[in-house]
Amino acid sequence: MRNWLTWTLFALGLVMAGGLLAWVSARLLDLDQAQAESTQRTIAEENIRLAMWQMDSELAPIITDEASRPYFQYVPFFPAEGAYTRMFNDVHEGDVLLPSPLVRNDVPEIIVHFQFEPDGTLTSPQVPRNELRTLAEARYLTPDQVNQSAAKLELVRDAVTRDELLKLLPERKLDLRDPVLPDMVYADEGWAAQNVQNQAGYQERADAYKQQAVRRKIEQTNSLQGLAVDPINVREGPMAAVWVGERLVLARRISLGDSEYVQGCLLNWSQIEADLHKASKDSLPNASFRAAPMGSDVEAASVHRLAALPIEVLPGGVPGTSPEGGSPLGVTLAISWALLALVAGSLAFVMHRTLSLAQRRAEFVSAVSHELRTPLTTFRMYTEMLTSGRVRDESARNEYLNTLHSEALRLGHLVENVLAYARLENSSLSERVESLPLSRLLERATERLSLRTGQAGMELVHEPCEQDVKVRADAGAVEQIVFNLVDNACKYAAHADDKRIHLACKVAGNHVEMHVRDHGPGINKEEGTRMFKAFRKSAQAAANSAPGVGLGLSLSRRLARDMHGELTLINSNEGCTFVLRLPLSEHEA
Repeated sequence: MRNWLTWTLFALGLVMAGGLLAWVSARLLDLDQAQAESTQRTIAEENIRLAMWQMDSELAPIITDEASRPYFQYVPFFPAEGAYTRMFNDVHEGDVLLPSPLVRNDVPEIIVHFQFEPDGTLTSPQVPRNELRTLAEARYLTPDQVNQSAAKLELVRDAVTRDELLKLLPERKLDLRDPVLPDMVYADEGWAAQNVQNQAGYQERADAYKQQAVRRKIEQTNSLQGLAVDPINVREGPMAAVWVGERLVLARRISLGDSEYVQGCLLNWSQIEADLHKASKDSLPNASFRAAPMGSDVEAASVHRLAALPIEVLPGGVPGTSPEGGSPLGVTLAISWALLALVAGSLAFVMHRTLSLAQRRAEFVSAVSHELRTPLTTFRMYTEMLTSGRVRDESARNEYLNTLHSEALRLGHLVENVLAYARLENSSLSERVESLPLSRLLERATERLSLRTGQAGMELVHEPCEQDVKVRADAGAVEQIVFNLVDNACKYAAHADDKRIHLACKVAGNHVEMHVRDHGPGINKEEGTRMFKAFRKSAQAAANSAPGVGLGLSLSRRLARDMHGELTLINSNEGCTFVLRLPLSEHEA
């Protein structure tokens, strides 16, 4: 009952410790997972920002060039003396005409430049008309180039009208006489301003592009200062990038007095997408791109939008965001669980051994009490009979005295084993080991063994060793081991037909083997596995078996091992054989 309670308390403590460690482990793993995910997101965002910066750097020069173009470059030819005054007036005979830089489009990201006039007419500097076409084909363009540009201009006509495009463009206008250059913005200026403010480094790049555009505008203006012209009231709206269906258009408002024009270019989305893939192949190899929502859908849109164009970046799988190797926390927790299991196993083993030993000691006390009670009863009864004079027959008196002597020897042997076992618990026998001749050991033990076998009605058959060698052993310990083995044979083989007990020895390698064999009933396999355990007999077992408390074999094996030897049992069909192995002396080996 006490053992059951002890194991129950141990199990409850183990469950509580395991449950607490499991709860702590779960919480720590959750925190570690959250931290790992946060780190991955941070690394991914950094990679995405780097890629977006590279993509904006790829597109910004194109957008800056278009935003800084003077309004008069959107006609094929303009008079040199009226660039800022009579751009849209008819060309007169004798005017010096300058070709627009846009007559030839050499930018692969732009399909065609276009201009919507106030009446809705769609024109392009790449598609001159009438005499201007003749002039252009004579010096600057081929007929095929003009026809190809005209076909591209039809894409604009099919995609959007002037009124539709005006609805998408910002309302703000700037005067060219103001020292401020129109900004490069989206159609949704509020989102653009917020996006530029939130994206690290975008504001600095936007300022740099603006300063570059101002310098170009000033240079173009200074080149015409010698013409002594007075600019009319021209207002340029900001250049805005808008999606018209699946077409990406870059356009602005131009106001000349009361007339309003729309100028811009149709962007080559496939080429721009290829440029974006090229710019982001190292940071975002799996990125894809699509049109960014405009207007009311901006708030619900992804934050991964470019500053140069209304394009949303879908990063895909971001490389370099997964942690390498296992988590240190996971390794630490695994070690903690392993230590808990090791400690629990060690405690369970120690408790099992302690409780088992305590139980065997309790049974030993009970067995010793039984073993002492029988001879003490015999002592008391026989001594009373002898001292009272009731035993008058001399032979009976001798028999009683022999019985008392035999019981005294048995008690002395029992006490000797107990004391020897107690000494082994507190000290080691190896200090008393010495090199001794084997014949001396056997000669010392033979007389006592013959006396014990004679008392039991048995015969000791001593088979001497073929050669006298020296062994490392303690003479007293060897004598006690052999006596215990012969004593067990006398007790358990007493009813055998063959009363012989064989004592033989032989040299085997670096050891000497001493065999003690009887012809008794032998030992079954189950009993043989536990017969060397100390205190293995209870009072009931002692009462139902031969005299003894089950300490002799355990003591004998302990003595043999302390001398660097071994005591084993050999199973056979008849009787049982114990083998004591002792090491030879160094010079003998």
